[in-house]
Amino acid sequence: MKAKALPPLEELKEVLDYNPDTGILTWTKKPCKNIEIGQEAGSLKPNGYRHIQFKRERWHTNRLVYYMYHGIDPLEKEVDHINRNRLDNRIENLRLVTPSQNLMNSGSYKNNTSGFKGVYWDKIKKNWRTLIIVNGKRIQLGSFINKEDAIKARKEAEIKYFGDFRRRD
Repeated sequence: MKAKALPPLEELKEVLDYNPDTGILTWTKKPCKNIEIGQEAGSLKPNGYRHIQFKRERWHTNRLVYYMYHGIDPLEKEVDHINRNRLDNRIENLRLVTPSQNLMNSGSYKNNTSGFKGVYWDKIKKNWRTLIIVNGKRIQLGSFINKEDAIKARKEAEIKYFGDFRRRD
């Protein structure tokens, strides 16, 4: 799905200032009466991302930051937080990725019981199983008596299949 085009770069740079060392956007002009010049732009949303309201549209701060710094509208790409911290918008922590690459760097689901993505306990066979999804296809990596061996197999598969886009924790 293609994202909507971001506002013109010149307009953003007239009202926002980006500090690449801190990753923070601040207002350089008052967008409305209750916002002060120098105030950090945007607000934290329940999904963990910071959003900025500009010209009656809401934008992900990480997309605006990438655009303002590089001058490139991500459009069909996503802007990934390399360290998985959604509030860390330092330019060194942001990269353009495909949706598939962004999922490679995602965490495990809330109902995960092993504490590690792609590793689960098989109640019937009474062992640890591990899998990885590559290009939409599930690849079974094996079954293991020890959880640590299952995690090791998953980490090795992430290096093999995901390379630089794998999780680092």
